[in-house]
Order: sequence, then structure tokens, then C-alpha cells
Amino acid sequence: MRKGWILFLLAALTLLGGCVAHTLEGSGYPVYFLDQAEDGGQALRAENRTLDPETEAVEGLLQAILSGPESETLTNVIPASVSLREWTLRNGLLTVDLSGSYGTLSGIDLTLADYSMVLTLTQLEEVEAVMITVEGQVLSYRDHQRLTAEDVHASMLQEETSENAE
Repeated sequence: MRKGWILFLLAALTLLGGCVAHTLEGSGYPVYFLDQAEDGGQALRAENRTLDPETEAVEGLLQAILSGPESETLTNVIPASVSLREWTLRNGLLTVDLSGSYGTLSGIDLTLADYSMVLTLTQLEEVEAVMITVEGQVLSYRDHQRLTAEDVHASMLQEETSENAE
């Protein structure tokens, strides 16, 4: 039941997050962090961030994700020990290489961290998909290496439908 509630909240917030990205243009970017609900559920919620105009948008958003939320009601789904090694953007695919600590994530923690990165970064017009590597290597236990915002939405809706059918 809890998993279904989490997925429902994630689906609702990410669908709303897509709308938020368009309304915040010019005043900043939504960056997704974990919101721990009072009932014990978890969901991603966007916090608006204004980037330094001198900083490239991808770099600025990656640093915003890794530095964590400014709001005390949100927490970072990515461990503080994770650092950015490098990133490349080619033909719409943003490859983000993170330090080894990201590889310790699994299950719902990895899913939330991936979704946080994908939802934050794919709002940029030039980013169509995100591939996250750890120390230059893909995580072999992932079923998808390239993630899009549409993949995130579809995955959450599919899991929510499965939970509701049970």
C-alpha cells in the first residue's frame, strides 16, 4: 500500500512539475528534491532555483541538485558524498558521470535519485535524455540506461496501475 501511495504522489507531482517548468521560465528552474509527507509517504517536489547567468545551465542545475535543497521541508535524495566527475551533451543525450557513492544507491532510493536528476535536467530544451554513470561505468542493475521525462512518467503510471489492480 505504501509503495502505491509513493508512486501516486510521484506521478502527480511530476505531472505537475512539467507544468511548473513552463511557468517558472525567466525566474528560475525547478530542481527536484524529496518531500517527506507527514503520513510517511515520499514524493519529489520542485524547488525553484535561479542560476548564475555566467554558469552554463546544465552545470548550474547539476550543482543545484548535488548541493541539496534550500527549504528545510525538503531533503536531497542524492547522498552528500556524491560529487560530479564530468558531464557531456551530445545530440540531446546528457551523460552525467558521478562519483562512486552514487553506486551505493538501490531500490526506491536509486529510482528517486534518478528521477530527480532526469526531471530537473530534461527541462532544458537541449536535453532529451539523461544517462547517469558512476566512475565512468553504467550501473548494470538498471533496466534503462537512457532516461527521459516521458520514461519517468510512463514508469510511474505503469507501477501505479499495477498497484491499483492488486
